[in-house]
Amino acid sequence: MHVTYEPADQLEGGVIAQLAGTFDANGASLLWQTVSQRVNDQTRFIVFDFSNVTILTSAGIGTLVRLYTRLKGYGGGLAVFGCSEKVREIFAIVMLESILNVVDAEDQAWESLS
Repeated sequence: MHVTYEPADQLEGGVIAQLAGTFDANGASLLWQTVSQRVNDQTRFIVFDFSNVTILTSAGIGTLVRLYTRLKGYGGGLAVFGCSEKVREIFAIVMLESILNVVDAEDQAWESLS
């Protein structure tokens, strides 16, 4: 999996992370190592662009839940947008769509966090 980050103007303390590839155990480990270091009092909102995520496994879901918990500890949160139908269905099956703010578009993701 490939991950890139950009500061976001939509919300103070916000970052947008674009993910690409397979969000499996290796991708989950990479995401945790890079994102968890960025989470602090200044960076406490993350919007994930899943437009280029092809597969989401339980390891990826687990990492998102860990990040959600960490961000909540700083008074923040996360949101996910741009999922394929297959990935969106996985979020629905594990009943995390509302908790992880899984939405269709980037503007909806930022709105869910403000």
